[in-house]
Amino acid sequence: MKYLVQQLQKYQQQPLVVDEQLDLSAAAKENFSDRLLDLKAIHATGEISYEKGDQIKVDLLLVGIAVLPSARSAKAVDYPFKVQMNELYVQDETSLKAFDQTEQVFLIEKNQLDLDAAILENIITNLPMTVYAADESAEQPLSGGGWQLISEEDYVEPESHTAQQENQSLGDFFPDNSDNNKDR
Repeated sequence: MKYLVQQLQKYQQQPLVVDEQLDLSAAAKENFSDRLLDLKAIHATGEISYEKGDQIKVDLLLVGIAVLPSARSAKAVDYPFKVQMNELYVQDETSLKAFDQTEQVFLIEKNQLDLDAAILENIITNLPMTVYAADESAEQPLSGGGWQLISEEDYVEPESHTAQQENQSLGDFFPDNSDNNKDR
C-alpha cells in the first residue's frame, strides 16, 4: 500500500477508507525468514486521514494467517492473527522534533507513504515467539532413539563419586607446584 502525500491531502475532511487484500509473503520471507515460514493474504481495513499540521494518521486492522515453525519439531503451524495498527506520520524532520521521544511518530520519505514495511513490522512484533503443532503441546515430553526429554523435577543429579574420579585424572595435567600457588 503506497500513497503519494498529494493524493492524501484531499482526505482532510473525510478519511480515506481502506479495505484491501495484501500479499506481503515475499517481503516477509525475505526479511523475517528466521521468525516465519510464510505469510498468507492479509485483509487490511480502516482509515487513513490527513490531519492538521501535515500529519497523516493511519488506523488499520490487519487480519491474516502467519505460518510459523513449531518450537518442538519445526513443522509449519498456521497462526491466525488480528493486529491493530495505529501510527502517525509527518512530512519533515522539524515536525518530527515537536513530538515527545516516547511517542511513535514516523517520517515520510520521498513524499510517499509506504505502508507495506510498517504493516509487516506490526504483524511480526505481535507474533508469539513459540507455537506448537496440533499434535504437540508445551507440556508433552519428547523422546527418541536412546534419549528422552525430562523436566527439571525429574532430573537426577549424577553421583559425585564419578565426577571426582574424572577430575582426579586431570591432576596429572596440573601438578601441584608451590611456586605457582605463591603467584596467586
